[in-house]
Amino acid sequence: MRRLVVSMNVTLNGFMAGPDGELDWHTPFWNDEMSHVAAFQLGNADTLVLGRNTYQGMASYWGAHQSSFLPRENADYAQMMNSCEKVVFSRSLMRIGAWNNTRLAARHLKPEINQLKQKQGKDILVYGSGKLVAGLIRHNLVDEYRLWIYPIALKKGRPLFKNLRDRLGLRATNTMVFENGVVLLSFEKAAGENL
Repeated sequence: MRRLVVSMNVTLNGFMAGPDGELDWHTPFWNDEMSHVAAFQLGNADTLVLGRNTYQGMASYWGAHQSSFLPRENADYAQMMNSCEKVVFSRSLMRIGAWNNTRLAARHLKPEINQLKQKQGKDILVYGSGKLVAGLIRHNLVDEYRLWIYPIALKKGRPLFKNLRDRLGLRATNTMVFENGVVLLSFEKAAGENL
């Protein structure tokens, strides 16, 4: 069975975005070391699951970047992004643009994800998509959390673990510290923990 992995940028105090969805707090930290790890992570996946806002931002950027016009390291990442299957969850989109291998989810969240997990392939990766991630957590569908913790705190923002029904027990599986102070923490569900 394939695993669903949530990869999320998070502030020290647990926000995945500013109060209006701002992500400007994380861009000054992004560097080549982190890009290399992100490319490795994407290389172990063949499906992206995205919410509408994340999809629209990524499609406008990656869909316009053909790998032949980018430096080698960016071209490889663009090729992976554009070749992955992309499944978009949205209540408002009626159709998807021209980004390669992209489709709207055909079912509600739980049956769609369960069907994706049953297919042969690599990891299923979720970038951003806060509302979608909240639903995945609520339905106990996340197999691994990869939290990119940034050395910054926001006064207000959108918390990652908002509206939990109960505690969420996790087990640390890996830690990576980058030179810029960002820490990548990986967690899996602890045995016997349910929402």
